[in-house]
Amino acid sequence: MTSASSAEPSSPSSRSVAPTKDRADLRIALVHDWLTVPGGSEDVFREVCEMYPGVVLTSQWDRARIKFIENLEVRTSPVQRLPMALTKHYMYAPILPDVYRRFGMAEFDVVLSDSHSFAHGVRKRPGALHVCYYHTPARSLWVPEIDGRATSGRLAAVRRLIARRLKRLDLVASKNADVILANSHTTADRIRKFYCRDVDAVIYPPVDTKKWADVGRDSEELGLLFWGRLIPYKRVDLCIEAVRRTGDRLQIVGSGPDEARLKALAQGLPNVSFHGRLPDEELKRLMARCRAVLFPAYEDFGIVPVEAMAAGLPVVAYGVGGASETVLPEFGVQFGVQNVDAMVEALKVLSAKRFDPEATRAHAAQFDVDRFRSEYRQAVDTAIESHFRSGATQS
Repeated sequence: MTSASSAEPSSPSSRSVAPTKDRADLRIALVHDWLTVPGGSEDVFREVCEMYPGVVLTSQWDRARIKFIENLEVRTSPVQRLPMALTKHYMYAPILPDVYRRFGMAEFDVVLSDSHSFAHGVRKRPGALHVCYYHTPARSLWVPEIDGRATSGRLAAVRRLIARRLKRLDLVASKNADVILANSHTTADRIRKFYCRDVDAVIYPPVDTKKWADVGRDSEELGLLFWGRLIPYKRVDLCIEAVRRTGDRLQIVGSGPDEARLKALAQGLPNVSFHGRLPDEELKRLMARCRAVLFPAYEDFGIVPVEAMAAGLPVVAYGVGGASETVLPEFGVQFGVQNVDAMVEALKVLSAKRFDPEATRAHAAQFDVDRFRSEYRQAVDTAIESHFRSGATQS
């Protein structure tokens, strides 16, 4: 393994662990999938790194984009030196199970993995404790109807062969963790279904709800709002086709590989506006003049609906996955089929309802960063205390 960055290890007194086996002697490994693109899982990992400073292990790290670990010791894999490792990270997915399995873990007493793909594959030394926080079992392997990258497209037959091998390796890797935490009940159900493992706790990801508290409700003149990455599974096409029928104004904020197709789809629709990526303050000004946020994707959790509700906006969401747990009837409208007809009907329901912005903000607050910190710390500290006090170090 290569060391992409190193720093003096945090002092033992700064470690936030329960008084178990001499806390000063505990060595902690912090494991994450590729750290190349900021996103929801990286937000979770940042919180973990702040609560439990240790040595970071990841297959790839883009120093320019992921800065919150720059003062920690970071160990990357040989993939770090390969072509396009930081820009086309997914092309190396076929070898990543082996990469994580081969990380040297002999020095670590505690492993905290944060996994949406292959990070859970690290193998602890005998007697160590492994706590895994799952964002999902790898969606491209187990839920291809959401993410078809592993089984469709060019050379689909070859991709399916590779995917079968990766599923076998992933199933083996799923046995590694001693304690399993899930980011939603949707993810917990997948873990039980695909891995046949019990989940010790569901801990929702941290959302900075306070960040959106200053969004006013100036008007509803700009209609409906979508914001997020413009990629196929986000189903922005449903939003465009729905407002083609209803005539509602639609503001689309974000960029991504699906942008050209979506703009072509919206050609000739004066009620649809593309804004590209916006700074937070500009997005807030837009939100203050919209009626609701649209969320037609199937997500494991889905941070955008919670951020929207934190700003006092109701959400029209596909009622599957994490949104089914966060967008309650008092704070939005769910639709049960991921198609245009269902979204149009949901918009009709939306137009007939009124929502209390302050109650909506209060609902979102239960998903705030402070709650995540408290629940994650309790789960990990309890696991550490139980593991080491029980004499598991001799196992």
